[in-house]
Amino acid sequence: PSSPRTKGMSKSAPSSPRTKAHELRSTPMWLPRRLEQFSPQYDRKVCVVSPAFPADPASRKTTLRLHRLVAQQAVGLSRRPIALIQAEDVRERRRGKEFAESCVLSLAIWRRFGTAEFAQSLGWLERTDFAAMTALLPAAAVEAAVRVWKSGRHAVGQDFEAQRCVRAAEVRAWRLGGAPEGGRVDAWDAAQEDRARQRAEGISAAGEAVVRDAYARLLNAFHHPFWDLWRKRDLIVGVALGDGGLPALREALLTVRGFSGPDQDGNRAGWNLAFDLKTMTPLADSTGPVDWRGDYALWLRERTQKSCEALAT
Repeated sequence: PSSPRTKGMSKSAPSSPRTKAHELRSTPMWLPRRLEQFSPQYDRKVCVVSPAFPADPASRKTTLRLHRLVAQQAVGLSRRPIALIQAEDVRERRRGKEFAESCVLSLAIWRRFGTAEFAQSLGWLERTDFAAMTALLPAAAVEAAVRVWKSGRHAVGQDFEAQRCVRAAEVRAWRLGGAPEGGRVDAWDAAQEDRARQRAEGISAAGEAVVRDAYARLLNAFHHPFWDLWRKRDLIVGVALGDGGLPALREALLTVRGFSGPDQDGNRAGWNLAFDLKTMTPLADSTGPVDWRGDYALWLRERTQKSCEALAT
């Protein structure tokens, strides 16, 4: 007979702590928006959450140098990518699609590291097929970053938390070789150029191993993998060449892991890529000289951000 204490209680076995722990691990706190949830109706209010991009001279110079790399490739186009993709010639359609994909992936990986030095070391991504990306990630990208580090300069910026962590690893790696401490090193300053030379002279194998590991984690961390963008590049290119503008492109990037929230770095990376594609490449909606005028690209970027900020008021 049941005791008064147990009378009326449920006879189902209570869940064990192990079962509860498994349920917590199997329940994700957040996932990127699925493709079937992607709606063609875009709300312009998505722009009001745009982060404030740094307007310091160093960030402006980095944007100008990245724009110059894109402009060097845009010179070879006979028409804008949207016109090429709509052409009757199969070769022109393929050329427009390949250029658009190269724009997306080149800017994304350049901004992942955040310095023009890395972008120049890696160069433009001519091919975006699986074989080329397998060679790029992480081998070629890490080698490009190591070349910059061996020259005594930072291969990684300091706009994101992940970048600042890798930047600290670069400094620690220089110290392993007895290099002097110092701040940012830029080629146009004589004193900083001398510090870069001293750092380059003190390169050690242990320091190189440290930065290689840091660069690989920056590229392929679980919370911001680069491969998801490659898998969804057709979606991003299609929206970028559509008539939805910046809101549609940012909405599409919400489906890409590593380029959306709730992580602040991912959210900022998504906005960075959307702004870059729409203000400094031939994929922009503007009919101005965005293809070849860096000062116009900067002006367009700042004007677009002000328009986003105005929607929040």
